[in-house]
Amino acid sequence: MKNIRGKSSKTKKYISFMIVPHNSDKIIKWKIANLHSKLLILFAVFIIAVLAFSNYLAATIRENRELKKAQEELYAFISEQKSIVEKNLSVISEVENLDNITREKIDEFALQVNYLTQNYIEKEMKTLTVSRSSALSNPAVSFVGKIAELKAILNFLEQADIKEDELFSELAGIREELTDYLNHLPILWPTEGKIESGYGNRLHPIYGRFMEHTGVDIGGKTGNPVYAAAAGTVIAAGKNGGYGYCVDIDHGNGLVTRYAHCSKIMVRKWQKVKAGEEIAKVGNTGVSTGPHLHFEIRLNDRPIDPTMFIGNKP
Repeated sequence: MKNIRGKSSKTKKYISFMIVPHNSDKIIKWKIANLHSKLLILFAVFIIAVLAFSNYLAATIRENRELKKAQEELYAFISEQKSIVEKNLSVISEVENLDNITREKIDEFALQVNYLTQNYIEKEMKTLTVSRSSALSNPAVSFVGKIAELKAILNFLEQADIKEDELFSELAGIREELTDYLNHLPILWPTEGKIESGYGNRLHPIYGRFMEHTGVDIGGKTGNPVYAAAAGTVIAAGKNGGYGYCVDIDHGNGLVTRYAHCSKIMVRKWQKVKAGEEIAKVGNTGVSTGPHLHFEIRLNDRPIDPTMFIGNKP
C-alpha cells in the first residue's frame, strides 16, 4: 500500500459512559460522539433551565394568589372596621349629646341640693332665735319638720347611690355634706324616758318660785345610759354647780348640748363623740329632786327649746 506524503488520517473523538454492576463482571458501555454529547448537554441544560423557570413561575403565581387573597381579606377587615368606627362615632355623638343634657341636669340638681344644704340650715337657725313666747304660741316654729325634710333628701340621695344611678352618683360629695349636717344637729333622744318638766317659765320644785327652766327634764332610772344627741366635741365634762355632773358638747354652727345631773361621766374634755354614742349615766347629782336627765340645747350660748329638735316624744 502506498502512503500519500503530507497527509494524515483523522481520528473520531468519542465520550464513553460506563456502568459497572456490583454483582456482575459485565460492564455496560456507551460511546457517544463528541458532537452528540455537546448537543445532549445543551439540551439537558435547556431542560433544567425550563424546569427551574417553571418552578419559579409557579411559585410566583402561587405567591401572587396568596397576596391577592390576603389583600382581599385585609380589604374586608378594613371595610368592617370602618363600618364599626362609623357606628361608634354615631354612638359617641349621641352619648355626647346625652352627656351634655345629663351634665345640665346634674348641675341643676346639684345647685338645688347645695342651696338646701348650705343655706337651708342657716336660714332655719335664724328662726330658732325667736322669743320663747312666740315659740310656745306657734308650734310651727319647731325644727323637727324641717329636719324631716333634710332626712328625706338624704334618703333619696342614698337610694340613688345604691342603684348606681349615674345622674346622682356625682352628688356623693353633697350627700356626705348633708349627712355631716344632720349628724351635727342634736335630733336624737338623749336617754330612755319621757319629758317630766318642759322648757320655759315654771315653779321650781326646790326653790319654790317661778324660774326659767333652760331645758327639759327626762325621767329615768339611775344608771340609764345617756347618749350624745349629735356628733361633736366635748367642751366640758365634770361638776358644774347646780347641774351636778355635767357634759357639754359643741356641735358647730353655734349649737351646744348639755347633759346634767349625771351619776357618771364616760367621756373627757376635747373628746370627739359620734351621734348616739354613750357619754354618761342618768343620776341625781346637783340641785335635783330625783334621778333624771336635764337636757339643754344652747344656740350662740342662749338656751332654746330642745323639743324644736328632738320633738316631744322619743
